[in-house]
Amino acid sequence: MAAAVQDRDRRLREALAQKSLLIKETHHRVKNNLQIVMSLLSLQAGKLRDPTAQSALRQAQVRVNALALVHRILHEIEDLGAVDLKVLIEDLAHQIHEGFGAERRDLRLDLDIVSRKAPGDLAVPLTLFTVEALTNAFKHAYPVGARGGIIRASLLPIEGGKLRLAVEDDGLGVQSEGGGSGIGSRLIQAFAQQVGGTATVSPRDTGGTVVELIFPDPRFEEQEAEPIPA
Repeated sequence: MAAAVQDRDRRLREALAQKSLLIKETHHRVKNNLQIVMSLLSLQAGKLRDPTAQSALRQAQVRVNALALVHRILHEIEDLGAVDLKVLIEDLAHQIHEGFGAERRDLRLDLDIVSRKAPGDLAVPLTLFTVEALTNAFKHAYPVGARGGIIRASLLPIEGGKLRLAVEDDGLGVQSEGGGSGIGSRLIQAFAQQVGGTATVSPRDTGGTVVELIFPDPRFEEQEAEPIPA
């Protein structure tokens, strides 16, 4: 009987290892496919002469890159059920900062991100929310030719078992398209709903704009989901 139990445990471990390997390979292939899509978008944008159309394709490329980043991290980590939001958001913020040539414009990036594990289905909308908030800040808060400024991204716990994800700038602020009805504004609200949170865009007292998302802390969600011992 002991041998049978050991054999069963061995087969279960092997099956689990095989499943983990297949999941990692899936994330790897999705990431590669998304990178191909990014390349196609880049090639198409390079052929366009309309600045508005070019900008739209570049923005789509940034969004696809964010998804590729999530799948890259999921492929690299051991715990396939959770992503460290600190690693994810900091990596993403640095990519966007570099992509907008912020250093040449003396635009500084200030990060204050708490370490927090979150499942992949929560990490994806949070990543895309951050993309929209950061790209809006870099594009609209500091006009062409302007130099100097600070964009701050933070993820910190607040009361009531919540987390506050915020992107703040000290520039002109986010210029809402169509009174807040543009695609960026609609996406921000959609991503907030996906994580069970609420999003707001408001002026800062000292100038600039803050884009804020309040949503349930996955740490408390996990604790509530744990079964009570008999």
